Amino acid sequence: MKPPKASQRFRSIRRNANQHYFYQESLLLSNLEDSFTADETGDSHDPEQIFQNIQFQKDLMANIRCRPWTMGQKLRALRRAKDIVLKFEGRLTRTRGYQAAGAKLWRKFARLACNFVVIFIPWEMRIKKIESHFGSGVASYFIFLRWLFGINIVLTIMTGAFIVLPELIAGQPFGSTASKTIPKEHIASAQDLDTVWSLGGYLQYSVLFYGYYGRERRIGRAGYRLPLAYFLVGMAVFAYSFIILLKKMAKNSRMSLASASNENYTFCWRVFCAWDYLIGNPEAAESKTAAIVNSIREAILEEQEKKKSKNLAVTICLRVVANILVLVSLAGSIYLIYFVVDRSQKLAQSKKELTLWEKNEVSVVVSLVTMLAPSAFDLIAALEMYHPRTTLRFQLARVLVLYLGNLYSLIIALLDKVNSMSIEEAAPQNSTSHWIDSTVFFATRAAPGEERWSTLGPGIGLRRNSTWASEEANIPTYISPLSGANKTTVSTRSPQDQCWETYVGQEMLKLSIIDMLFTVASILLIDFFRGLFVRYLSDYWCWDLESKFPEYGEFKIAENVLHLVYNQGMIWMGAFFSPCLPAFNVLKLIGLMYLRSWAVLTCNAPHQQVFRASRSNNFYLAMLLFMLFLCMLPTIFAIVRYKPSLNCGPFSGQEKIYDIVSETIEKDFPTWFGSVIGYISSPVVILPAVLLLFMLIYYLQSIARSLKLSNHQLRMQIQNASIVSEDRKKVAQMVEARIQTQDETTKRFPKDSDLGSQLSSAYSVTPQNNGTVVNFDSSSSRSKTDFGLKD
Repeated sequence: MKPPKASQRFRSIRRNANQHYFYQESLLLSNLEDSFTADETGDSHDPEQIFQNIQFQKDLMANIRCRPWTMGQKLRALRRAKDIVLKFEGRLTRTRGYQAAGAKLWRKFARLACNFVVIFIPWEMRIKKIESHFGSGVASYFIFLRWLFGINIVLTIMTGAFIVLPELIAGQPFGSTASKTIPKEHIASAQDLDTVWSLGGYLQYSVLFYGYYGRERRIGRAGYRLPLAYFLVGMAVFAYSFIILLKKMAKNSRMSLASASNENYTFCWRVFCAWDYLIGNPEAAESKTAAIVNSIREAILEEQEKKKSKNLAVTICLRVVANILVLVSLAGSIYLIYFVVDRSQKLAQSKKELTLWEKNEVSVVVSLVTMLAPSAFDLIAALEMYHPRTTLRFQLARVLVLYLGNLYSLIIALLDKVNSMSIEEAAPQNSTSHWIDSTVFFATRAAPGEERWSTLGPGIGLRRNSTWASEEANIPTYISPLSGANKTTVSTRSPQDQCWETYVGQEMLKLSIIDMLFTVASILLIDFFRGLFVRYLSDYWCWDLESKFPEYGEFKIAENVLHLVYNQGMIWMGAFFSPCLPAFNVLKLIGLMYLRSWAVLTCNAPHQQVFRASRSNNFYLAMLLFMLFLCMLPTIFAIVRYKPSLNCGPFSGQEKIYDIVSETIEKDFPTWFGSVIGYISSPVVILPAVLLLFMLIYYLQSIARSLKLSNHQLRMQIQNASIVSEDRKKVAQMVEARIQTQDETTKRFPKDSDLGSQLSSAYSVTPQNNGTVVNFDSSSSRSKTDFGLKD
């Protein structure tokens, strides 16, 4: 413990030194103003003096924060220093001045260009406005929707440029073949509402579906291989989707690691560093204020959730009950869809003409289940008392399982229908030869001069060239030569009615259309009319409708994100059988963006519990990747398992769809190329390649885990260093407080003359440009050493 007299002496010396320092700083500020006025009135032509003045002004700008001036004085001094540097620096070297001015203009132009590019980013300002009022969680949905919009734009360009446009330009026109001609008995009802709603009539015989495309290996003068392009583009849709998803997930992972430093000192970052000083618009300032308030609320909720205490026994029981209810709901929805699909198949077999409801009941029931079940899951999730982000992820997983169950129930039913259609299509072929052998002896020719064959039965007449009378209705015939006469059979169904690929494409497009209609209806009923009811009847109701039931609706992030994933899964599943499905999805996403954003800004209220969304959004992308994989399996299974239709599509006549690749390699490439492809596709090459791929994946995962551990250790070291520095500050404050208490107990104070003599004998003060005090003599340094203080 130092004697109180010495401590009082040192403190009085330091106080007088500070007074002297502030006096010197005030003189420096007045000299700056005088020098600036002198420079304005008369310019100096001495290069050395100009150079020293410029260096002095640059040092002042670099150390302006260290000056003990008010903010107004700092801003004025900084502005004057910049003016002096800008005015006199060019006199030393013209080139350097021009370079500095050019660099400044380029930075200004680059910033203006960035601001101009923002205008062309789709819905950027709309998403920023939503984020400022509803938080980053709600905005992540719209960012995800915009990203899916970009993917579907690329898929639309791929299918349109390589499949649809070549068929329209170089393919056979409408009405030239049986697969592109509407049967005469269907022309009368081709434009009826029932037919159009079921995607029949002219829509069925159009480029919307697989059956319209021709089977010619080469079309047009350039010899474009449409069947090969159709198969390769169908596979490229899945390949591109996989690549862009994995690339986006890797990019988000890097961004999340780069921005991990903001996790420390959360409130300091938000309170002191969150404002954008470039904002000059009052509306933008209001939006930014709302965004900062929302971010602070998110951080507060994060800290509260970390410190929340829970009753484990009650919580575990509630979570078990909630999971049982979820499983019962999932099983009930899957059984309902299976029951409806089975009922529709029985009705199709027993009735010739189906009503509008019977034709669309499967799509309607699937859309109803996908719309109502997530709301039930949301009510069940309230029992579990998880963190809001954990609740969101559980909700997403449950709704994803629901959607996958619905899709796979529908796909299994469609595959059963495809199997039955394939059997029906193969039956006439198997019975053709038998029918010909059994009837050739009964079909006798009349006299040589007669023009007709004898009939085989009532209503079955054979013409001169042995073709059925239904040939005029563009129904395909199967011709077999017998004894110089052509015997033919006829199918009672049109080629497109026997095309199972067109049937699958119709069902997927119909499901997407009905899903869009139900989405619009749910937004209007649940959000818009509910908001109108609460807004205008709250003053006349028995209780406050805005704070109690029904209140304004909140934006359900989990349900809406999974709806986008489910919608994109339908597109991937049906894109091979309906090439125009991605184009329809582009229009659907545009309407969904405007409709959802309007509903959020006008009908929804901010969440009572605002939480920070995952910065990388990789959870959404992981679910989309999982959906892509599961939606690719039925398409690949149909391509490998089923034989393509005989009378429609680019692969008619092939044993399997993928045989078009081997046929092209065999006929259009040299022999050595086919042998190389055969060796590459052999198990001798594929199995080692798969093993090498697994080893590489394991190696990269090990590196990722080690880097993650190193990152965590470095973060802990930074936190420990900050804690040590804070402890040192606290110890210094405690020492200073102890000295102050000792000074207050002392009654004696030195006189002013003694203080002046002590100050003059202690040290001489020389302030530098950066505001520090140097040139202490031995007495001052000795007094500092006694008290253990450092510069």
